Amino acid sequence: MSAAPSDSPGPPGSPDTPSPAPDGHGAEDPPQLPADLGWLPKDLAELDAERPPRLTPGRLVAGLFSAALVIVLLAWALPWATGTDWDEIAGTLAALPTWAVPAMVLLGAGALLLEAVTVRAALPGARWSGVLLAHPASAATTLAVPGGTVIGLGLMGWILRRSGLVLPVILTGIVAASLVEMALTSVLIPLLGLAAYALNPVLTPAEITLPGALWAALLAVLGAVLALALTLVMLRRSVLTALLGQLGEMIPDHLSRLILTQRDVLVEMLRRRWLPLLGPTLGARVLQWAALVLAIEAIGAEVPLLLTVAIFALGRVLSLVPLTPGGAGVTETVGAAALVALGVAAADAAAAMLLLLVTMLLVPLLAGALTTAMALALTPDRREAD
Repeated sequence: MSAAPSDSPGPPGSPDTPSPAPDGHGAEDPPQLPADLGWLPKDLAELDAERPPRLTPGRLVAGLFSAALVIVLLAWALPWATGTDWDEIAGTLAALPTWAVPAMVLLGAGALLLEAVTVRAALPGARWSGVLLAHPASAATTLAVPGGTVIGLGLMGWILRRSGLVLPVILTGIVAASLVEMALTSVLIPLLGLAAYALNPVLTPAEITLPGALWAALLAVLGAVLALALTLVMLRRSVLTALLGQLGEMIPDHLSRLILTQRDVLVEMLRRRWLPLLGPTLGARVLQWAALVLAIEAIGAEVPLLLTVAIFALGRVLSLVPLTPGGAGVTETVGAAALVALGVAAADAAAAMLLLLVTMLLVPLLAGALTTAMALALTPDRREAD
């Protein structure tokens, strides 16, 4: 996050002079949010409602269709892409060492916990109990519903609001954590994967040719870099001030002041707390990559370490496509095909990717379902007026 906006403070009263926010909580006088949050995206506008954000019938149908597509992909595409059948895959799964599944569960839980540490760093004053309920619930919603990122963030914000956190801190924290996730998962990890793919022929004799996947990764990285660059430009105070001025009466003056104040808080947070924000999420991705390495180890195969980085990065790129939950089915099929191209036996390759699915999908979904139920049933409402 060292590339966070670094506007130099201008003279007093200039557009680039930030409001004082030394502790990450905002200016000296806490900003007041309007009672009507309709100016937010629809799925975030109910943060202060009595009930949590609800799925629309259309989203429910899309989720069910997506789940069915995962089943079809795993049942048909995975054996087809690897050249095996489910009898052989089941035999390999049955022969896995006893430590394999528990290790995947622990790594998945560890990754979730580290991500929650980043969320807590982005939310000064938040209770750990609220964060540990809110983040898994949000992650599970994002995975379970195609295009469910905003719904998941809305659910996170609703749980945090009930835990007593004020709305300006929640909104700023959500933006900060989302920027970290974008920078790492959408930009840094795919770039590392492409670098590993390019360096592998130089350092090891193994080769893998996935031209279609390579172009997909390049396009995904390009899109993410452009989105991140645009976001950073928008965070310049002079740019944001000019934009708000152009919108005129569409945004009331008090809301414009609030947006600028929270922009200052966000930029100060990214400057001063980049390591607590970046480090835990990076650690979470390392644990997920370690799960892939252990899954390959569990089937008794040998794959060059650099290529495990490339395969993991390719999986993260595919997970960004909102076709199935977390790219499930697609990620396993492409990853297994890549392992076969490296000389791994077909049934072993399919079993390794299914084992990784425990870390990447099953653990977050189950943890999120549990924490959502706990938040709805057990969390007292500690909301206070902002």
